[in-house]
Amino acid sequence: MVCPNSMRTIPKSVCFHSELHLSTFGYGKEFLMAVILHQKQHKSICKMKRVIQSVLMMLLVVCSLAAQEIARVEYKEFDSKNFPFKRPFLIFTPEEYDTNVNSDYDVIYVFDAQWYSRFGLVHNLLHYGCQEEATPNEEDHPYIVVGIPSPYVPEYNYERNCDFYSLPVNTPIPEGRSEEFFCAPKFKKFLKEELMPYIDSNYRTTGHTLAVGHSLSASFILDALETEDMFDDYIVLSPNLCWDNDLWADRLINFNFNDGKPRYFFFNMANECEDTGWGPEWRPAYDKVRNHFESTALPSNIVMKFNESPQYSHNPSYQPVIIDALKDYCIYRLTHNHEPVTEEAYPVHIELKGKLLSGDVYITGNQDALANWNPMGVKMNQINDSTYTIDINLRLPAEYKFTQGTWEHQPFPKSTVPGNLRIADPNKTVIYHETD
Repeated sequence: MVCPNSMRTIPKSVCFHSELHLSTFGYGKEFLMAVILHQKQHKSICKMKRVIQSVLMMLLVVCSLAAQEIARVEYKEFDSKNFPFKRPFLIFTPEEYDTNVNSDYDVIYVFDAQWYSRFGLVHNLLHYGCQEEATPNEEDHPYIVVGIPSPYVPEYNYERNCDFYSLPVNTPIPEGRSEEFFCAPKFKKFLKEELMPYIDSNYRTTGHTLAVGHSLSASFILDALETEDMFDDYIVLSPNLCWDNDLWADRLINFNFNDGKPRYFFFNMANECEDTGWGPEWRPAYDKVRNHFESTALPSNIVMKFNESPQYSHNPSYQPVIIDALKDYCIYRLTHNHEPVTEEAYPVHIELKGKLLSGDVYITGNQDALANWNPMGVKMNQINDSTYTIDINLRLPAEYKFTQGTWEHQPFPKSTVPGNLRIADPNKTVIYHETD
């Protein structure tokens, strides 16, 4: 595979990394390189964009007619107050999203989605393979997946790397660059103040997020942790941590992980330097981070895994490693983060209706107020022959199920994803469920 990555002609100590590579995988090259446009396609860029948008709009019409019994991908553009050009993004919603109206979904944010294969691999592998292999005896856990392209916009002299770099604090600005190039602070504001609130307001989300980045976008999501604490979990593939005299490495090492917030990290480093010709600073910065955390006792709420794939070079490592990372993450989500984290308890009214319900109905779940998964948990109030209610104060996130005294007798609510029912939003104060 041709990988036209390059280091700019600057002092090695600066380690300024520029990536202009093509699609990581062949099947994505023709289709999604045009979503945001490759940097060499100057003349045909606008025409290709119109064609791709037209195709995507046609696909959206077909999907809407099917009422989303199948999964779908939407292409949208955001008029950002932080940028003079539209910011495109992609949204994958899983099959039966429109049917399971009583279920909320974790959100995965995939960076560098201008190479569609990055985004496509995550949502396809996650829902069609990785979960089945990692947790074969469990129900699949569907996700909303958001692809965030970093565009080339020639009329504003804007390129992909502008999204990921902030002004250096330890070294001079690299030769040939101006302060206007370093737009990571604007990109963070766009994500935190515009895109993520839009997703949470227009889609049914739990508030739990995973960020997936590769190379500079992997460096960026760590930077977003260190400055904004923007995401909950992180898949960090081949990060450049040597920028600005190891600034990103040092900030991660010094980050305070003692705040009690559960966090997951999956790191991978491929055979970066030998195959790319990049400077020797790349690997030592990563090793410094790895050696620190492997020799440090982390709080129990932090899961941090380091992986190596020396058999692959920088770009080809993405496909095999993202499979391993997603499998590991599926196991993590199945076995972690099921306890409430808020100290405050929030009032909620829960109602269950069912024509075939009779006798006592209980609610049980992940905290004392829900009897800690005792199947004969908290008895609900029977309002009439088919309606049971309870008013209760719960810490969040709250997970619960309904029983009739034993696990063998559970009323399963309709229009929900199989598994535990979940409340993560304190503003969600009234919840209705219906069963047979």
